[in-house]
Amino acid sequence: MHIRHFLLALALAALSVSAFAEDKEITVSSGGKAGIKLSVPSDAKVTTKGEKTSIEAKKLWIYVWHVPSAKTVADAVPHVADLIKSEFTGFTLADTKPLTVAGHPAKHLFGKGAEADDGDPGSAEVVVFTDGKAVFAACVHGEKDEAAKERPDLLKLLKSAKAAE
Repeated sequence: MHIRHFLLALALAALSVSAFAEDKEITVSSGGKAGIKLSVPSDAKVTTKGEKTSIEAKKLWIYVWHVPSAKTVADAVPHVADLIKSEFTGFTLADTKPLTVAGHPAKHLFGKGAEADDGDPGSAEVVVFTDGKAVFAACVHGEKDEAAKERPDLLKLLKSAKAAE
């Protein structure tokens, strides 16, 4: 009898934990209009200042910019270092890989530079993508090779991307 109660309590605890793990949908605007929808952890703090949206949760910091000066992904790629300089400076591109986001071709950029807040050397990964109407860039970064550790969260976020109606 006690085992049955224990298993029931364990099942209820698991359900309560999974309820907290639910995601919520946010919309990143493009030029004052709804741009791209992304699924983020329900506990994420989302703030937008100008063209930059910051998504912060437990062990998760992802930055997404609308790139109004770019009409295509290719237009935005050469300007990534300037785009992310509020978070990461001196971005030097080391590698580029193709990716698909929201059903459109995207570019996943890997590079080195320094954190903007303290100048510590580090790495950054930036994905430049489009919803078919506007261009966006999403970035993770950190000291040394921390960006690689944040890659799964970045890719999960981008897998959820869809054009806002």
